[in-house]
Amino acid sequence: MRNINTTNATAAPDAGPGEVIGVGYFRIPAPQMDALRDFYEKTFGMKQIGCLLEHAIILNVGRTSEEATANKNVRVILDNRLTPVDQNPVAFIVRSIGRVVQRAKDNGATITMEPLVARNGNVVAKFLDPSGNRIELIEEGTDKDANLYLIGKG
Repeated sequence: MRNINTTNATAAPDAGPGEVIGVGYFRIPAPQMDALRDFYEKTFGMKQIGCLLEHAIILNVGRTSEEATANKNVRVILDNRLTPVDQNPVAFIVRSIGRVVQRAKDNGATITMEPLVARNGNVVAKFLDPSGNRIELIEEGTDKDANLYLIGKG
């Protein structure tokens, strides 16, 4: 487990195409924490910003560890004391949902619902991460810049 120094933080990152731009929930069961941390780093571009003793890793969105630390959005905690039983899905708000789904596939996810447009116009996809956790992706509107979800809007 890596221990990251979280001092000298800079401003929160700008959300770009294919990046997570919001977190709906924060604690994810992680029986194999290091492998699951790698999955979330490679799939969503999250960075480790700390740990809780030997049982949890703290992640957040940012281009660097410093930006992820400064990001005031809800953090993601991978916790090896929990198991992926019939839990509520973890929801991530994303841009370029198709690219995020492809990265999830490339990094070992099992897609349970390909992206589809819901009645409210949002695009939704679902998958199981490599540990079996249910993950939901939500993108408001389409991949066109004018329709992307903006933090603090809508």
